[in-house]
Amino acid sequence: MARGLLIAGAALLLFRAGAAAAEPGRFYAGGDPKRKAVALTFDDGPGRYTPDVLRVLDESGVKATFFVTGGNAERRPGLVREILRRGHELGDHTYGHVNFRSVEKEKGVEAAKAAVEEEMRRSHRILVSISSAPPSFCRMPHGYDRKWLGAVAAKFGYSLVNWTFGEDWAGLPEAKMLEDYRRALVPGAILLFHDGGAGREKTLAILPEVIREARQRNLSIVTVGELLK
Repeated sequence: MARGLLIAGAALLLFRAGAAAAEPGRFYAGGDPKRKAVALTFDDGPGRYTPDVLRVLDESGVKATFFVTGGNAERRPGLVREILRRGHELGDHTYGHVNFRSVEKEKGVEAAKAAVEEEMRRSHRILVSISSAPPSFCRMPHGYDRKWLGAVAAKFGYSLVNWTFGEDWAGLPEAKMLEDYRRALVPGAILLFHDGGAGREKTLAILPEVIREARQRNLSIVTVGELLK
């Protein structure tokens, strides 16, 4: 996963002025830069840190979007329901967090297409069984993007969402990480954090400060779905 600002390929759509809502099959990596709002997103869960992230969000009165993997959702359905019960938005992060760039490199584009569709299908089925309603958004592992991905995502009613900034996996000192996330707080930003995996203590430590900074800048914190309206 590339550190910091995500720069996607030609298929990437940052924001379509005048769009009423996100469109299935489209790529997005940010909202309207003229609107003073940002979205906080959390990947790779649900996991051991998810309850702590939910606590911080509750204490701050903030709603976020959680891009969960189907595999983790299958193992922790109660946490998925808790995310929804607390008013947060659910997104799909595919079933097993496959590195599709590696699949494409080793086996070719058609194999990558087949793998993406199968991963989405498995995760979609699980998330619908847990939540009773399908998510509207999918985030590809490692920010994978290709022109053909939109057609696959549209089969499941998904818009594809990447991010404007994220680096909590990069092993940086906490102070540096906080400084960088603060700098990334601009209108329309989609910030990437992680609640899945190990070693997310720094994420938990800086999250309240990022929220506080957003409010000091008069930036509303909304879900991805709200940001893309």
